[in-house]
Amino acid sequence: MTLSKTFLKANLWVFAAVAVLVFVLFQFVDPAPPKRISIASGSETGRYYELAQRLKEELRQEGVELNIVKTAGSQENLELLTAADRPVSIAFVQSGMEEIFEAGEAQLHGLTSLYYEPIWLIYRKSLEVEFVSDLRNRRVAVGERGSGTKAVAEFLLNENGLLSGDGKAELVEVGGEAAASLLESGEIDAGFFMVSAESDMIRRLIGIEGFDFLSMRRHEAYRARYRSLSSVAITEGLLDLKENLPPEDRVVLAAVATLVVNDSFHPSLTPIVLEAMRRVVSEGGVLEQRDEFPSGENVGYPLTKEADHYFEYGPPFLLRFMPFWAASLVDRLVILVIPLLVILIPMAKLAGPVYRWRIRYRIYKWYKFLRETDQKIVGGTIQEDLDAERERLEKLEDELASVEVPLSYSDELYHLRQHVEYVSRRLNAIESARPKAEE
Repeated sequence: MTLSKTFLKANLWVFAAVAVLVFVLFQFVDPAPPKRISIASGSETGRYYELAQRLKEELRQEGVELNIVKTAGSQENLELLTAADRPVSIAFVQSGMEEIFEAGEAQLHGLTSLYYEPIWLIYRKSLEVEFVSDLRNRRVAVGERGSGTKAVAEFLLNENGLLSGDGKAELVEVGGEAAASLLESGEIDAGFFMVSAESDMIRRLIGIEGFDFLSMRRHEAYRARYRSLSSVAITEGLLDLKENLPPEDRVVLAAVATLVVNDSFHPSLTPIVLEAMRRVVSEGGVLEQRDEFPSGENVGYPLTKEADHYFEYGPPFLLRFMPFWAASLVDRLVILVIPLLVILIPMAKLAGPVYRWRIRYRIYKWYKFLRETDQKIVGGTIQEDLDAERERLEKLEDELASVEVPLSYSDELYHLRQHVEYVSRRLNAIESARPKAEE
């Protein structure tokens, strides 16, 4: 038997222990992140959909395919996030929806806020609107059913007593370009829009003679009631310097676009999603400062622990030097490597002594046989088993001829061979004397 085989045989218990330990630890290792996820965006004409398309391109470079599910907006996105079959794991949601949407047993968490979503109340100037309450008995577009625009519009109208009673407004459930067309054609009196200040649609509507947008003079009062809203300044000329629109500083309310995930979202995807959004939105816009977003502020839903760690310390260390899938694998295997090292280091120290004990045990076992044979010779009983003892001794000599032991045990092996030769000579002498005794 070779030294390597002897070593392996002597330390089989180590390999068995490691196998059991690996099996147990694997129960605590997170599954590998999926290579395909689905996101709820918004309509094809909205910025949510535009950002989803850009996020898709960014994630493709990391080996993750993003399936975009088009929706009416934030409300429908939350409904998809909380559906029993979890058709999406991540969605764009405007801040404040957590205050009016019942998530039930679903566990929703925020990843990041992305940009301001101003709430534009655009109306025909002939109405002489100074407050939301001036829309009494008017036809107002409030956004599509299932959209975040509709949720905020109904909040503002309700706070001003326009959802019930004799003076209630007539709500028209359309949004975006459809609402803009109705406004331009005179079929509605006003409309709520939640789009960025860079929107061509908003600039077009405000640039039309006879249209204007409302400056929320009571913005602080609204914010006190709807704490997820912010106030943003639309300064003179911000929308159009050439036409000087607006002609004076104004204030509008704004929500914040956020990313929200459910419990089916794999936590390992958090840093690559946030890094992708950083590349997309960090430049800012007319209302956002450079590097103001993405941010962990104003998200609404509590941040995931991975997102919180990202905003405090930046991307994970491994992700700064490795591709995503390699970093993810190493990160998951850490839970195996550290406990294994803790166990294997003491085991490695035991392997040598166990191996040495194994070698010494084999030598002692051979000596045990020699002693038994020697005792038979001394006791005079060897004649009865002389042939059998000779055969056993020859097998031992053959075994010793092929055995390998470490150099540190060579002297013991050579001593053993000398003793085997000594016993062999005594047996030969007895065998030689046996015929004479019979004569």
